[in-house]
Amino acid sequence: MLTAPTAPTALTVRTLAPGPAGHGVLRHADAVASAVAGHGVRTVPGGPADLTHAQFTDSLWGPDIASAAAAFVAAAGAVPRPLVVTLHDLPGADPDPARDARRAAGYRRVIAAADAVLVSAGHERVKARALGAAAPHLVPLPLPPVAVAGTAPDWAAHPTLGVLGFVYPGKGHDDVIAAAAAHPVRPAVVAAGAVADGHAGLAAALARSARGAGVRWIVTGALDPAGLAAAAAAVTVPVAPGRTVSASGSLLAWLGHGRVPLAAAGAYACEVAAAVPDALRCYDGHAGRDTLVAAALADPSLTRGPVPAWPQAGPAHAALYRALACGVPA
Repeated sequence: MLTAPTAPTALTVRTLAPGPAGHGVLRHADAVASAVAGHGVRTVPGGPADLTHAQFTDSLWGPDIASAAAAFVAAAGAVPRPLVVTLHDLPGADPDPARDARRAAGYRRVIAAADAVLVSAGHERVKARALGAAAPHLVPLPLPPVAVAGTAPDWAAHPTLGVLGFVYPGKGHDDVIAAAAAHPVRPAVVAAGAVADGHAGLAAALARSARGAGVRWIVTGALDPAGLAAAAAAVTVPVAPGRTVSASGSLLAWLGHGRVPLAAAGAYACEVAAAVPDALRCYDGHAGRDTLVAAALADPSLTRGPVPAWPQAGPAHAALYRALACGVPA
């Protein structure tokens, strides 16, 4: 009598996530590994495994999308199968149509090389289907772990607007500088993170823009978990200004630190607002932004609240791993 295959009681999953340790995608991979550890899953960086879980965003796999996709396809041929890939920063919102088309072609190659596709938001699932993923799995991006806060930064006593994460194009720091310039108090703008590799010119341009507008511009540099917690607590008004982000660990970091950020009303922020309506305040346009900034500077308590209830990443990832390991089609 034939019986259905079953997954091993304890699963070993090889993880594949190249890049610098402080990058949000690698932090996500580490968070998933920690989350599944309590569900009978052991993650390893190499060697034999029951399956492989890769993280893909083109900037971490190569100098351009074609190289990144080729590197992923090559890696896919050398790792234990099945291979599940979590897609980050999906194409579809680039202001440069030619670049968007190149990235879409690369992501199609990545999807074709994998046995299962994971995304972190509903709008990403729509994009993944359009790129050829037959049945992309949705597991919401988890709230990041939060450390005990370190010493308050020296700018903590002054009014500030803050943005968490790397300084890179499209993050929205310019929008926050404009918001600070529009307010009579001229709050400082804090970039709580490092300048992304290759973007020193952008940081210099932002500094010039802020200086010209009479706004103090502060880049903290890389922060350890205690420093990040201290910065997240010290900012007067937390802002998540990236309208085109695919799924934002920076936005969720504000929530995890008990802050209620002002968020540009992009697809991801709107999804989060629908799931936890009181956890953020969305704005659409400069007038709406400036109104919310003024209200938050007048009453900073509006930007603090409880950490919202949020889906756990561990059970959903572990269930997908087991389904793949026992041969259930993805």
